[in-house]
Amino acid sequence: MQSLWMLAAAFLFSLMAACTKWCSDYFSTFELVFYRSLFGMVSLGLWVLWQKKDLRTHLWFSHIKRSCFGTLGLTIWFYTLAVLPLGTSMTLNYTSPLYMALFASVAAIRMGRSLNFGLLAAIVAGFIGVILALKPELHSGQEFAALIGLSAGFFSALAYSQVKELSRVGEPEWRIVFYFTLFGTVTGLIGHIATEGMLHPVRLNDLPGLLGIGITATLAQLSLTRAWGAGNVLLTSALQFSAIVFAAVLGLLFFSEPISPETALGIAVIITAGVSATVISRKKTKQ
Repeated sequence: MQSLWMLAAAFLFSLMAACTKWCSDYFSTFELVFYRSLFGMVSLGLWVLWQKKDLRTHLWFSHIKRSCFGTLGLTIWFYTLAVLPLGTSMTLNYTSPLYMALFASVAAIRMGRSLNFGLLAAIVAGFIGVILALKPELHSGQEFAALIGLSAGFFSALAYSQVKELSRVGEPEWRIVFYFTLFGTVTGLIGHIATEGMLHPVRLNDLPGLLGIGITATLAQLSLTRAWGAGNVLLTSALQFSAIVFAAVLGLLFFSEPISPETALGIAVIITAGVSATVISRKKTKQ
């Protein structure tokens, strides 16, 4: 069952989120984006040198768009991890399938095609689930972070759309990921210096968290690639949302963040709606 790679990816992404939240007490959001991207860029860069791959490309504008959307979504997600409960932040980040379904619906309207009411129902149900999940979790002063956090899924969906476009014209995934991590490294460094000044000194007790972010992010990306490359679409789509459950459990265990019944119901609605939207969209694409 190759789709079980998605279960590994979801768990690793949840661990990355937990490490990020842990490090956010000392490092800024831009710093964490910088270190997360730097680890991936160096790792992939060494692999490129070892394999003697060619990084040259004529699709610069497409890479910039993909990297910009992806880095913006990553930065917003890391910001919400510092402010919101771990499970809540992960829930907001995993709204991207709902946005993808929304993009597909808008495209259908523009092209004069009939709307898929099953897809529309999944979108509406998904965002109702977001409201259910957020309502008991938010405290005073967290409303702005939650509102901004909803856009993380939006930008992730835009980045995913751009990845599909690059893949369609034959751009290899490793090159797409390399330029994304390069863009994130530069953006994170410049963003931190512009807002905070020089980088914080890395203390010995910070290394486990920073290495944890880099290692889990890299392994999660590899597992994600393997999952979508070989496996059942329905099972893979369902398992990707297990990251929300993993994050909620990690938040309870390591950050004492309780899971209310209303939040659990909201998460269940989001997972069901997200899986439904993904499967319906893929079926329509194949038709």
